[in-house]
Amino acid sequence: MSEAGCRMGRCVLATILFFLTTPPARADDTEQRDFSVFVDGKEAGTSRMLLVQKNDGTSYMSATLDVKFRQVIIDFTLKVETQEWWKQGRLIAMKTIAHENNKRTEVVASLNNNQLRVRVNNRESVVNPEVWTNSFWKLADSRFHNTKIPILEVDTGKEFTGELKYSGAKKLKVGNDFVDCYHFVVSTNTGPVEVWYDRYHRLVRQESTESGHKIIVQLNGVRR
Repeated sequence: MSEAGCRMGRCVLATILFFLTTPPARADDTEQRDFSVFVDGKEAGTSRMLLVQKNDGTSYMSATLDVKFRQVIIDFTLKVETQEWWKQGRLIAMKTIAHENNKRTEVVASLNNNQLRVRVNNRESVVNPEVWTNSFWKLADSRFHNTKIPILEVDTGKEFTGELKYSGAKKLKVGNDFVDCYHFVVSTNTGPVEVWYDRYHRLVRQESTESGHKIIVQLNGVRR
């Protein structure tokens, strides 16, 4: 958002951000989200997320990503299977298996005594227990809006500090319908990532540039 826009819209922004902190309750809710992945304007793969929200404040997400596209003179392939467990807004466990071309990486994370331990293949480290994950499947807590935020790469286990900035509201087309979404921009160690979330704070669209390629992940539909 521009500096002038910030001056003109502080009251409106405050109202919107207040709404963002209080999503409608969806206890014991299960849904599947199907996405198409586009690379440089061409469809290059799919992603599917299964999301479960329990009434005890626990959230579970499992996702698959399967992408293939031509990179210069060779084919680039990426397959990812990941699972995340959250409790009261904190990551408590994660497991990811990623295959990038012929390279396999396994990342396992678990919260123990307020320490989030991450094992990447045979190497172990401790990261900030308040991390957000770069699966970006759900919006980070409001305390991280418009400020710095620790981010964990689910497919590498690396931690970095990003910044999450609110950029406005917009309607996006999902299937045959238009959905009210909240647009955020995430600064990352590889460049900005734009993300859009629906009223339930769940991912609708993601745009980024990786190694010179424009990548778009677009929600096609939700099944409950």
